[in-house]
Amino acid sequence: MSVSVAQNRLSRRALVGSSLAGAAVIGLSPGRSASAAATPSHASGVTLLSQSAPSTSPSAWRTWLLESPDELRPDKPGTPSADEIEDLIGFQAEPTDEMAAAIAKWGRGSAMAPWSTVASELFTEFSVGGPLQNRNYALLQTAMHDAVIAAWDAQVTHERPSPAATDDRITPPAGVDPAQSSFPSTHAAVAAAAATVLTYLLPDAEAGRFDALAQEAAMSRLWAGAAFRSDMEAGLRLGAAVGEKAVARGKGDNFAAKFDLAGMPKGPGFWQPTPPAFADPAVPLAGASKPWVLESGDQFRPQAPPKYGSDAWKAELDTVQATAASRTFQQASLARYWAQIGPFASFTGFANELIARNGLDNPHAARVLAAASVAAADAITAVWDAKYTWWTSRPITEDPELETLFPTPPYPSYPGGFSGAVGAHAAVLGSFFPEAADELAARAWEGANSRCWAGIHYVIDDDVALSMGRQIGGLVASLVRADIAGGAV
Repeated sequence: MSVSVAQNRLSRRALVGSSLAGAAVIGLSPGRSASAAATPSHASGVTLLSQSAPSTSPSAWRTWLLESPDELRPDKPGTPSADEIEDLIGFQAEPTDEMAAAIAKWGRGSAMAPWSTVASELFTEFSVGGPLQNRNYALLQTAMHDAVIAAWDAQVTHERPSPAATDDRITPPAGVDPAQSSFPSTHAAVAAAAATVLTYLLPDAEAGRFDALAQEAAMSRLWAGAAFRSDMEAGLRLGAAVGEKAVARGKGDNFAAKFDLAGMPKGPGFWQPTPPAFADPAVPLAGASKPWVLESGDQFRPQAPPKYGSDAWKAELDTVQATAASRTFQQASLARYWAQIGPFASFTGFANELIARNGLDNPHAARVLAAASVAAADAITAVWDAKYTWWTSRPITEDPELETLFPTPPYPSYPGGFSGAVGAHAAVLGSFFPEAADELAARAWEGANSRCWAGIHYVIDDDVALSMGRQIGGLVASLVRADIAGGAV
């Protein structure tokens, strides 16, 4: 059962200790989402390319890493060779189990969707922490976005016929429009961009691991009859070049700049390392890192938290203590769920569901995913600026006997990073898919609640961060929507 809209409008403080506040997180409710049957894309505010005026072409859209969509445009290709054509005919005539598996794996949903799943699994495998995850996802999603837009620019510029339009013996796979050029391959460009970024982000991974995935993803389009080998090769080169742009940005964003621990404030009310690890503060200078859209990390800095020892501060601690003491099974289950899945995996799952229901093509899907990840990354930058402005102690520090559901993360309490990220995601997706906005807001609210249910945050931490995330998400969505004439998405 989902959180009702009516419940979502009530005070979080009134519901934070109530079993009515939770909801089983099992995907967006069909009643508040686009119909899975055949909801027209314009019903959600999303305009497909086939419905767009020339001025709304992705070739004119904002890019996050490239100076313009044509910055890396490949040269005009020649006619596909006879061998290329015969290869595709042969693949379709005698598909192997390996080919079929690869086509299914990399052909589901948008070109970006499988890589989102891969990244989520990898960041869990390599224990990438919450704030760094949001920064990393923004680098990955913007690289894939720019690869898609650059591929689209080349496709409409060169207009080389697709395999099915070149030879009627080649059958286009489901979901592929044979009238659209396949040079360069969008899937190959996305794969190479993703592999390049992941290789940079996860240096401890086995050498060549992500390149092998990219090669498989790219080859799957040949096996499916969706691209020629020259399409694939051009796509891989293009995507790798875009990926290097993301790597360069990552190396220069100063997210993990070194901090002199001697500068930590000390005394009652200030953050100190928390059990069981008693680790040093995580990325304390991230608030001064290079943002994507914000002018600076302090652009949305909230007012100071309640003064330590004040009645307002005591009320915050009392709420956490009372919640932990009367925590319901449902609240505990939801808190663990949200902690395990995190903001990106949950809201990217919602995004991919809405993208599929609305039938968005790759450019529009990439635009949604990149905007959401950028908003979440900037929300983390803003939250981290505030966290390390006030260095607020965690509930477990003020009450060592507090029963938390899992260890408290190693950074100050106010405001909450998790809540800022889910608020940003929900605001961006709600702007693109207004029919699902209430449901998305309810899920963000639930995710924010879960941090107090777990005993690791004060209510004010997540109330304030949720608001910050919503403001930043709204800002990003408005900038992206403005790229298209009339503001349609």
